[in-house]
Amino acid sequence: MRLIYEDEEIRIANGFPSLVRFFRGSSTKPLVVFFPGWAHLGRISYGFPGCNKEHFIAQWINQKGYSFLATSYPLDHAVYDRVYPEFTLTDWGKMAAEITNQFILENALPKEVIGISWSAAGQVIRPFNVACKSLGINVLFHLGLEASPALLVTSDRTIGMKKTEKGMVSLRDSHYDLFWKEIEEQNELNREEFITKEKYFTDLLGDIPVALMGTNECFENGHFDTNIEKSFEDKNFFAFTEYPLIANISGNSRLAPYHPIVDKATWGFLITRKVYHDYFVKNQESLSKISDANFKELVEYVNDIPNRLHSSISGNHFLFVGRYGAQEIADYVEHFDKEIQESEQELKTFLR
Repeated sequence: MRLIYEDEEIRIANGFPSLVRFFRGSSTKPLVVFFPGWAHLGRISYGFPGCNKEHFIAQWINQKGYSFLATSYPLDHAVYDRVYPEFTLTDWGKMAAEITNQFILENALPKEVIGISWSAAGQVIRPFNVACKSLGINVLFHLGLEASPALLVTSDRTIGMKKTEKGMVSLRDSHYDLFWKEIEEQNELNREEFITKEKYFTDLLGDIPVALMGTNECFENGHFDTNIEKSFEDKNFFAFTEYPLIANISGNSRLAPYHPIVDKATWGFLITRKVYHDYFVKNQESLSKISDANFKELVEYVNDIPNRLHSSISGNHFLFVGRYGAQEIADYVEHFDKEIQESEQELKTFLR
């Protein structure tokens, strides 16, 4: 039995299904597309029937005039008819881009989008951008919420994960209790329980395809396999020019220390390399004519971009869930939208 909420639907793209929900906004603003992390449906961004919508980011982002599209990848969950253990990051990017294009065309929206990736969905930022470009869609920027890029995940993050008979990977024993502790901490921060444990476990969580784990494993020909070459190609972390500009937000909770510690530096590395390749590799002649004083100013400006595109807010790995965090994230979407437009114009000014 499919557990589909009202206003949700299953869209098929690139041969895979995605549980989606669309919130219509202004026809002049870019579409905001949300990607959930490990084991979660896109419902984590908009909630469930009877919930207080103010505890979820869809409500606040939509109020600012942006159309909002919550997507999901195919989990082992009752909303889907079957599992897709062979699903990869590249599949994810193509699927999401095609669905994004469907909604843009159906609603006469501009071909400009802003991505929001939570947690392990940081891995889809590059393939989504590549697939969007092939469809003529401009990803203005991508916002990572305690997001992990497509690097090999540290071994401590996969302890306790179990492979299932369906070819999927279960996080029930390894992560579910931590997830719930983090939600309880967000409840305390917001002084209100916004979901029960039973509903959270039943309606939002499921087993994941192995290629989304961040290891070198994949599922091929009916079995799990280690394929370093395929994994490297799927992740392609160092393809700097294939990323959009990336803003990122981390929490400040001891329950989830990984992201507050590593996110700023990790994404800062990618952002700086992208800026260098996009603005300077192709403009060597303009760069050679710049004065020493202006060059010094330019170096300082570029080195400061990761600081301008990073912020930390109160909360843990679920920092965007709960009224205060959800509203603050929506404010940052608007802030980074303006900040990145200004940065791009200022970078061009240096090279005139």
